[in-house]
Amino acid sequence: MDKIVGVVALIAVLFLIGRGLPGRVWPVILAGTLAVILVVVLAEQNGWWPASWKVR
Repeated sequence: MDKIVGVVALIAVLFLIGRGLPGRVWPVILAGTLAVILVVVLAEQNGWWPASWKVR
């Protein structure tokens, strides 16, 4: 559940920031966002995420 909330919050922030951007840029923004989310989730699951950043 924590991951879902984080993903939704990140997408909402990007939507608010990118409202003034042209429509052609949106696929790039979404692809970049999903790539960052994927890297963070994979790093966390494989133990590469710093222990001090984890929520206990």
